[in-house]
Amino acid sequence: MTDAEILSLIGEALADAAPEKAGIELSLESTLAQVGISSITALEIAGFIEDRLNIKLPDDELAPLSTIGGLVGLIRRQLQ
Repeated sequence: MTDAEILSLIGEALADAAPEKAGIELSLESTLAQVGISSITALEIAGFIEDRLNIKLPDDELAPLSTIGGLVGLIRRQLQ
C-alpha cells in the first residue's frame, strides 16, 4: 500500500469519525492537532483502519503519535 493510499484511507476514516472534517486535505507533515483530531477521534480512526485492513494498531504506539506521517508509518509497519 502506498502512502497516498494510506492517506486516502485515513481521510475516509476521519470523515466517518467526524463528518464535518470530510474533505480536509491531509499530508504526512500535518499534525493531528492541525487537522483537529482529538484523542477520541484518533481512536475511532484507528478502529476504522484496523477493521478495514485487518491489522492491530497497538495503543502504546498509537498514543504518542502527533503527525499524520507517524500514523502512516505505524500502519505501514503493521501491514508488513
